[in-house]
Amino acid sequence: MGIPHLTTSLQSFAQHRALQNEAIVIDGPALAYHILHVCRVNGASQPSYRLIAQSTLRWLDELLHHQVAIEAIYFDGHLPSAKRVVRMERLMKSSAQLTRLFSCNPQGCPMNQVAVDDRNQLADVFSSGVSGFKPFIDPGFFVPVVIDCLRQHSRYQTLTSVVPGEADAYCAAHVSKRGGLVLTSDSDLLVYNLGEGKVAFFRDIFMNSDLQIMGSVFAPSQICEKLNLPSSSGLLRLAYERRKTSHSTLSEVVHACSRAIANKSEFRKFHEQYQLPDMTLPIPNLSDQGSFSRLAALDPRISELVVQLSSCPPTPRNDSEDTAGMYLPILIENPNRGSAWEHSRPLRQLAYTLLQLGIPGPGMTVLEYRRVQNVSQRGRRVETMSLAEAEQLIEEILVILKQMKDIAPKYSISHWHLACMAVDASECQKLDKQSLTWSMFQRQHKPSIFEASRIEWDIVHFSAHLQATLYSFRILSQLLSVVLESATELVLPPTARQLRSELLQLPPLARFPDNDDAMRLLSLPDKDALVREFGEALHLTRVSAPEPESEGNPFLTE
Repeated sequence: MGIPHLTTSLQSFAQHRALQNEAIVIDGPALAYHILHVCRVNGASQPSYRLIAQSTLRWLDELLHHQVAIEAIYFDGHLPSAKRVVRMERLMKSSAQLTRLFSCNPQGCPMNQVAVDDRNQLADVFSSGVSGFKPFIDPGFFVPVVIDCLRQHSRYQTLTSVVPGEADAYCAAHVSKRGGLVLTSDSDLLVYNLGEGKVAFFRDIFMNSDLQIMGSVFAPSQICEKLNLPSSSGLLRLAYERRKTSHSTLSEVVHACSRAIANKSEFRKFHEQYQLPDMTLPIPNLSDQGSFSRLAALDPRISELVVQLSSCPPTPRNDSEDTAGMYLPILIENPNRGSAWEHSRPLRQLAYTLLQLGIPGPGMTVLEYRRVQNVSQRGRRVETMSLAEAEQLIEEILVILKQMKDIAPKYSISHWHLACMAVDASECQKLDKQSLTWSMFQRQHKPSIFEASRIEWDIVHFSAHLQATLYSFRILSQLLSVVLESATELVLPPTARQLRSELLQLPPLARFPDNDDAMRLLSLPDKDALVREFGEALHLTRVSAPEPESEGNPFLTE
């Protein structure tokens, strides 16, 4: 996002200086993308979630060590409907990248696309430049991983917020009210009326030979003064004219600002994008003072669903309009098979049902977006369950978790990995379909799979199933926590609190299974006893690996 060429136009007005003693506010999503870039510049092209988390903390610790004061770190908790086209374009691009990766490598996924780099630490967290190798797909959960590690750190947990809007707007509101500097990657921050606030970009941050943290600092109020622009509206008009005439010189753009606005309606819409939010306004239907802190405990896409459902006015239902979107991340999977998210759908369906039971409102249908082929594509509808169906599914989940807890210690593996396979296998059993995860688990895999230059696509898909199901458990856990704090016990199944207790044991995102974990699980020595015990617990029959679900179709639409 941002205004093309705006930063370049204003580069000569930036002050290149040390950030020592500067009070900064950090654009959280920009921080996450910057850390991913830093990992890749250091040679970790596909960093592990643990390495991303560790590098984030190290980078922030360096700022504090050099007397840079971090006041707040904001993450998106809801994006406006105006951003739907942009996010759909991003999903479409990632989906196309996945298809391209598969079509270029039908014989197996290159190991460097999926093998995680879990080195102890990066050589230099302030290194800059271009990475030599960039994978087709970014790690699916790297932004919430960064949030997770900040929440779990005593120094940063009180500074970190997931907000019911866009992070950049809250960063702008913060410095507009209190002064300071926003650290971001988005030129949009220059457009807000920041008052005496300033902006610096991650790409310009470096450590000099004197071991000082340096940056290029933009002060919009001072830039307005130098360009003879009214400071009351900041750089808003300049940004508007720059967007219209991206190839004009700065003097030509400034001159355009002195003329009357030709299209006032268009300018008004542009202006509306840069209104500062009220940082104290409670969220409807979560209208107590703890509503912001509740969002702070959620992942961005989960927070977004809560905001959508909570903000819906209590009006008669209109099926054509009353929908909420859940944008699931693109995982590295076999696009010749059904989505890895499909068989964990009941977990999310239960989560959406419990949320709507617990939050007053008219009720909305959730549309899930997975792989996307075009920006107008409608998501997959997920209907809510009846209370009786929700109760039954909770009972089934509790049984599965108990069974897997009993089995896992004997084989020194995570019961969550087994639970993910069990959810997939159980759902396929209900649908009278073969389960890929169960089929793959029965096969014998040699440890030599770690040494190959390519990895079988079905192993990649097996790994994606584990990740999708475990994240679906996380969605259920987080939404259940919101509901239990908001609703009376009377509207929820009596076993909901017991389920919440079990889900509190979920591993943090930094320890979510990756492809290496999946291969270790598949190549366990003497796996036969585990396979037999797992199958007997779920009443599964032994089967061979199934054929792809969409033979000859390189792309399944979702």
